[in-house]
Amino acid sequence: MKKIAIAAVLSALIASPAIAGDGYLGVNVGQNKIDVSTVKESTAFGILGGYAYNENIAAEVAYTDLGSAERNFSTAKLTGNVISIAAVGSLPLNNDFSLFAKLGYAQSKIEVPGISETKSDLTYGIGAQYSATKTIGIRLGYDSFKVGTTSTKDSALITIGAIFKL
Repeated sequence: MKKIAIAAVLSALIASPAIAGDGYLGVNVGQNKIDVSTVKESTAFGILGGYAYNENIAAEVAYTDLGSAERNFSTAKLTGNVISIAAVGSLPLNNDFSLFAKLGYAQSKIEVPGISETKSDLTYGIGAQYSATKTIGIRLGYDSFKVGTTSTKDSALITIGAIFKL
């Protein structure tokens, strides 16, 4: 059901040419840290798609691979991913630079050999975007997700990426 809802929203974002605004696609890479002292940081990457209804409001769908994190006490690595949908509010500071905040819903999946946990919860993020050209933007962002079910933990993701306006 959740995958169908995300697919429906993504379809609506892509198929909304009647509304004045701009679609965009993006990629990012960064570092993820789960709030567990025995789990090290991991390299994460993601893809996203969004639709800016105007310069202040957008909707965004993203998939993030949280990478493969080593653990201090075991050779078994922790892997995970997150699918999210969020409303994005932007505050333009000038023609090229803006700040943004996101609030939405995310479903995370964390796995270690023999164990798999899925968690659905609110997600939030903040960041800044520089418009390098009319069609390319550079982003720096911070996102927070809840992961795990037996012992829910925070996952902090710091990324740098690019968006490409359609």
